[in-house]
Formats: sequence, structure tokens, C-alpha cells
Amino acid sequence: MMSYKEAGAAFQPGTIGRLTLKNRLIVPAMVVNSNQPDGMPTERYIQYHEEKARGGWGMIITEDYAITPTAGGFRDLAGLWSDDQIEAHTKFVDRIHALDTKICCQIYHAGRQTNSGVNGVQCMAPSPYKDPPSFETPREMTKEDIQEIIQAYADAAVRAKKCGFDAVEIHGAHGYLINQFNSPFSNKRNDEYGGSTENRARFGVEVIRAVRAAVGEDYPVLFKLTVNEFVAGGLQVAEGRELARIFSREDIDAITISQGVNATEWGVIQPGAIPPAGFIDHVKACRDVIKGIPVIAIGRILNFDLANHIIEDGTADFVCMGRASLADPLAPKKYLEGHKEDIQLCIGCVQGCLGNLRRGEPIQCMVNPKTNKEFLAEETEKKAEEPKRITVVGAGVSGCETAITAARKGHKVTVYEKSGKMGGQWNLAAVPPAKQDFTTLTMWQRRQLKKLGVEVHLNTEYTAQMAQEEKPDLIVIATGSREKMLPLPGLDAENVFKAQDILSGRKTLTGKNVVVIGGGSVGVETAAHVAQDFKHVSILEVRDGISLDGEYSNNYFLFKILDEFKVDVHTKAFFQNYDGETVTYKYKDKEYEIDDVSDIIVAVGSSSNQDLYEALKDTGIRTVLTGDAKDVKQGIRNIEESYYLGWSL
Repeated sequence: MMSYKEAGAAFQPGTIGRLTLKNRLIVPAMVVNSNQPDGMPTERYIQYHEEKARGGWGMIITEDYAITPTAGGFRDLAGLWSDDQIEAHTKFVDRIHALDTKICCQIYHAGRQTNSGVNGVQCMAPSPYKDPPSFETPREMTKEDIQEIIQAYADAAVRAKKCGFDAVEIHGAHGYLINQFNSPFSNKRNDEYGGSTENRARFGVEVIRAVRAAVGEDYPVLFKLTVNEFVAGGLQVAEGRELARIFSREDIDAITISQGVNATEWGVIQPGAIPPAGFIDHVKACRDVIKGIPVIAIGRILNFDLANHIIEDGTADFVCMGRASLADPLAPKKYLEGHKEDIQLCIGCVQGCLGNLRRGEPIQCMVNPKTNKEFLAEETEKKAEEPKRITVVGAGVSGCETAITAARKGHKVTVYEKSGKMGGQWNLAAVPPAKQDFTTLTMWQRRQLKKLGVEVHLNTEYTAQMAQEEKPDLIVIATGSREKMLPLPGLDAENVFKAQDILSGRKTLTGKNVVVIGGGSVGVETAAHVAQDFKHVSILEVRDGISLDGEYSNNYFLFKILDEFKVDVHTKAFFQNYDGETVTYKYKDKEYEIDDVSDIIVAVGSSSNQDLYEALKDTGIRTVLTGDAKDVKQGIRNIEESYYLGWSL
């Protein structure tokens, strides 16, 4: 067991007001979307937090609790707008305290970042202008509305204190109501709550004062602030710094410096295109104007080495590690126990966290299928009563995931891989721009298989004859998928490639003028990869948009690359022919040409590879498909499916 001193600055105790934390590692507020519509906590929500408490974080800040029945931006959000909610949330707090972890309640009002489809009423905001990603115009808040909402913040804070929460955090960031008042982007008022920076900050200041008066001097009150919205006419760091000065002079006990709003959600929940601690300069810009209270840093702080450096150099006093805690809730415990190599790292895919929220679903994590499904563990994670001999064919991420969980269950597992490298197509997924962190998953899987004693045979093609000779109790087929090729004129030429040929480096483009057929995420990522090699690239896509299967935040940066390298995008474009020089495509029943084409890359999807599955049907050996071999789908679905398959065997 590593001592706290050896672990580094982030593992030293820290104080927020009169609250002492065992370390300086904070799980920030993240919407989980797993509560009841009436704001009551579910068992799923509680166990999600309990897992983090077992992990040894200094403090957990809950998702944003709605302060009124219509304040939330999500249907299944926690709330403290009624005394009737106190008892249930008190039981939740007690269970977290039983695991020796502090817990803070974040309180908020979504303002214009909600809609009637969520809460049944027209949203309200400082000014009657809709949030750009929204479809609904808010009503402008009256002076009476303002005072009622200020009181609602205070009342919710009192309820949080009665529940036993160790602190309360006022959410003044990420485009929600207080942020809307702070920002010239959303606040167009001409009264005492609009105009100058000081006037726009007035609402947040009055909220802080009301909350402090309600909870008393000894109760810790935190504040979260967006200092850069990344939108035209919005807050920039210079004014954000002044807001930090204004709010830190109020009676609060700590301030978190954050960034982004709904329109720039990539600043709130950072994808892989944002480098580790990519917004730390925002904290540095505000540090010197914040006097006498701790500063909390947030924004893609992925590992404890980075967390230690941020605190050691005086940039911040505490660090928030949100997505890191989704990828591995037990990370601090593993680090202290000397098992740094066992920590699962966030890869910045944002598919399960941000993507699920956009779809109105409970959050997940691609690299950790157990996240937000901890309540299933008692039923699913049972040791095998009779260990089996299990063969897994295919060492891609799906096959490896099944092998890991099956081995944890107690089975004897052997993995066979036709190629000389583990990871399968996941290795190619890590090649396009901003996806380098995808490699950490395959590296983690390799370490776990070795630790669990799973035999892995590379450069070995598993056959039906081998199966009959070994006679395992079960064979898991995880042989992935094959890229499709269009049977159209000219696509049988030597300078026509599949996306995997180029991403793998197995084949090299012959010239400088490239056409990519297929504008799904694979095609667009391949186009960006090729364009960075100073090729002129054109994309042909039959649908009315590109990368429609990609997440918005990832697409934002991906499309910037396409713009930078002047990639031509043709939607509703149907490839017709390639004669060795000219590509002909059809758009709205009219034919168009792209001349001097040196190479074509085809990225039109994949089909399951079930050859071995078919060959084993007559052997009498039980076989099961998983991953793309079962059906082609997103990586997050493949990994989740394979994880639970392993535990079910």
C-alpha cells in the first residue's frame, strides 16, 4: 500500500471551509439520468455513487439537483424542490457516508437549456431568446420570477443540509440559468440584472447570498463558473476572470473554474480532440484574482500524474476527474494499492456519457460497461460453480472483453487470434485524428488477460478441426466483420481500396486526388486522416449529411479538419462509375464528374464474419457469437455485449 505522501499532492488532505477531505480528488457533478421523474433517487443511482465511494475519492458532487419541479433539463433528474424528497435523499447520503466519503449536492436551474418536452412548461430565461441548439423560445423572467427562483435555490440548499450532504454547490456554469444571467450571449436585459458585467453577475451574487443566509456560516458552499463560452458574443476569459473575482469575493468556500455551454458542449464534456487538461489555462488566468478560497480545476484531467502536477505547481487546490471516474470508479484505490496498470482510462469517445444523454438514456461508459449498472453486479458477477474450458476466437476488443470477464468468473479461457496483434479493428479506430487514446483500452485488456492467466495464441487461425481436437465446453466466436465493397463499374481497379487498407498502412495511395465513397464516421475519419497527408479529398455520401452515426462533439472537431484541408463533401451523391481517371456520380438525377482521380477509398459499412460459426455447426460443440461477428454495431454496444456474455457463461 502506497503512503499518501508517496502518492503525491493530489492524495494529500484538503480543506473546503470547515470540511476536510481525505484527498484532493473530486468527482464533479455529472448527469446520470437514472432517477425517478419525481426527483427521488433510485437504487441504480445510489449504487452508482457507492462504487465511487469505495474507490476512495475525496468528495463526490452529485448530478445537478433541480430546485423546482420544472427546473431540470432532463426527465430522470434528482431534485430537492420539496420537503417530501428529504427522507429518500437522506438514506442515499447515509449510504455514501457509511463508505467514508464526503458528498456534496449540486443545485441548479436549467433556464432556457430545457423545454416543455422535458418538464411540460415553457422554459424561462433572462431574455426571450432561445438557446441555439433548442427549438423552444423561453419567456423572459420578471422581477417576481427572479426573486422566486433565488428563494428556490436557498430552500433547496436547506433541504440538502437536512439530508446530511456535506456541502452544496451552486451551479453557475455550462449555460444554465446563472450562467445565462452572467453572459452577454444570453442576457439582453436593460434593468439592474443586465448590461454591465457587474449587473449580469447580480443574479448569481444574490443566489449565493440567499443560500448562505439560509444554510448558515459553517456550512460549505461551493460555486461553479464558466469563464469561456466559446460562442460569438459570449463570455471570454478576460470577462470570465472578472466574474471569478466578483463571485470569489462573496461568502463561498471554493470555486470551480469551468467552460462551455450547451451550444459548445465539447467544452463541458471534452472529447478526445481536447488534450489532457486542455483548459487548464482558464484556471491559471483566474487564479490570481481568487483570494482566500480553494480553486478547483476541471476539464479532461485523465490520470493522477497529471492531477499531482496541477496541484504541485499551485495551479489549483483540488482537481475534478469526472470522465476518469466513469471509466474507473475505483481508480484512487487502485493507485494507492500500487495497481496503476489496472486503472481503466477514459478514451474521450463521449459515446456513453454525452451520447446517451443526448438520446435521453442513462449514461454509460464504453471502456467500463459496469458504470451506472452497478446495481446488476450482485446478479451478474457470480463465480462459476463449475469452471468450464472456454475458447475465444478473435482477440479484438469484443473477444478480449469476454475472455476477461469469463476468466474473472473462474473459467479456464484460451484466446486464438489469426493475426500477429491483439486489438483487431480497434487498432485502426485509433489511427484517425484525435483518437490516439483509444489505444489505452487494448493495452489495458492485454494486461488484464496476462494477469488473469489467459493464454493468448497469436498468428493462429482456429479451425473446426482444432475445435474437435480440443473439445472445449464452449467456443466464443468474436471474429469481427469484413468491409463491404460496392459491385459498381470501375471499383475493381488496383487503385481502389477499402478504408482498413489505408488506416492499417497495408496499402499506400498512388496519388494526390482521392475520392472517398461513404460518408459515415469511418469514411469521414479516413478522409480526415488522408487529407492530413496533403491529399485533395472528396467525399460522396448518399444520405443528406456526413458522420450521422458520430457524436456531435467529435464531429465538431472532425469537420474542422475537413474545412482546414478543404475536403469537398457531396451529400445525396450516388457513385455511378470510375473509368480510371474520372468519377461520375449522380445528384438529383443529374450526373457530375470529379476529374483526375488517382485513388478511391470505399467505406460503405461492414458485414459480420461468421465463417467459423458456420463451420462449427456440425461439431456438436456449443458456440456463441459476440461483437461484430454477431451483428455489426458501435464499439460501445459490442464491448457491453461481450462483457455481460463473459459473466453469463
